[in-house]
Amino acid sequence: MKRIAALILALCLVCSLVGCEKKTEKSAQTTTAAPEQEISMFDLSRAMLGAATFGEMRYISSADDYAEDKFSYVSDLDYGKVEAFFLAYAADGKGNADEIAVIRVKDAQDVNAAMVSLQNHLQKRVALYQTYDPSQSEKLGKGSVFTDGRFAALIVSDDNHAVRSAFEAFLNK
Repeated sequence: MKRIAALILALCLVCSLVGCEKKTEKSAQTTTAAPEQEISMFDLSRAMLGAATFGEMRYISSADDYAEDKFSYVSDLDYGKVEAFFLAYAADGKGNADEIAVIRVKDAQDVNAAMVSLQNHLQKRVALYQTYDPSQSEKLGKGSVFTDGRFAALIVSDDNHAVRSAFEAFLNK
């Protein structure tokens, strides 16, 4: 009876080792196949927000309920082309125009359309702030919209350069 129990335990050990080996191979393939898919948009947003001084910020993303409806606030890009996004914006919109938006598209060919949608959003924000807080419309006018790979980004802050540098450093780590 002891020999049968030992044989069963040995068989279980071998099966578990084989199972672990296959998982390791699969994760290695995923890592080399699509590194951009492993980038956490939440961690990216935290890196960017940590690069400059911001007041209280609100946060929406593709991980939220009703994400497609929320996305339409920042972009008119077809949501079917979006792999992930986030938007961080000043909680006190009346006194502060700070905003960071990043869109990761599914297909790199759509990144320019995403960039144009963010430029349009920025222009609408400039026009809106001109009506009730011209000092913030000046900050918005200095906003930055750019692309990197499958990412399109919008930055409006007192230090756009530092926030963009944090974005680039995060993607290149």
